[in-house]
Amino acid sequence: MNVNAIDQTIRVLCEEIQDNDRCLQDWRHLTEDELLYEACVCMFSSQMVFEVAEAAAQRLSERGLLRSSQHNHGGTEYERCLSETLSEPLPVERNGKVQHVRPRFRNRLSSLLTTTKTKIYGQGQSFRKMMISCGSAKEARELLVKNVWGFGPKQASLFLRRVGYCAELAVLDTHILDYLRLARGIDPKPSALSRLASYERVEKEFQRVASDFGHPVGCVDLAMWVTMRVAKREAGW
Repeated sequence: MNVNAIDQTIRVLCEEIQDNDRCLQDWRHLTEDELLYEACVCMFSSQMVFEVAEAAAQRLSERGLLRSSQHNHGGTEYERCLSETLSEPLPVERNGKVQHVRPRFRNRLSSLLTTTKTKIYGQGQSFRKMMISCGSAKEARELLVKNVWGFGPKQASLFLRRVGYCAELAVLDTHILDYLRLARGIDPKPSALSRLASYERVEKEFQRVASDFGHPVGCVDLAMWVTMRVAKREAGW
């Protein structure tokens, strides 16, 4: 891969992202059900490609299974409904073609989502309350990691990005890590990034990279993710 060409593409995409302002929603205007949907997308994306994660969350939402009030319907029955729904093929568009894909690890994902809903809503909490209670993005991330089953630092950062809570936390997924190895010689072990302290050390490195591009972390992160995803596919990685 040509690092200079990759960097140039990232810069161009950063300009487009900032011009279109498509990085963020506004979490203050989202309903609790919408916040739960976003959490579901982020949770599922740790186990499958992003398009499938979105399609799976959308299917659950369409079936009425992502309602924040639903925690009191019975954990076992709810988990069974989730697993049955996720066993159905999902229409997913990739590379201009629609494929029907069955989600991976549906039983595990059903368990994680059921446990999360029971823990949060069963204790009178909510995603909105958690975010309101925090004084910083890092504090919010730490609280989410503690309370959302299936959330590590990356998933929590992605959730906060997608709902528009903040844009300064890095989403260190495999495409970002590949760029850091290729262009900067930074080679963190992915397994170490499940620990918040290790994640934040690599995040500081990425924040320096973002400053070199002259754009906010969230903007560079998204542009780099898109660029590396396409470049790796074209290179046959």
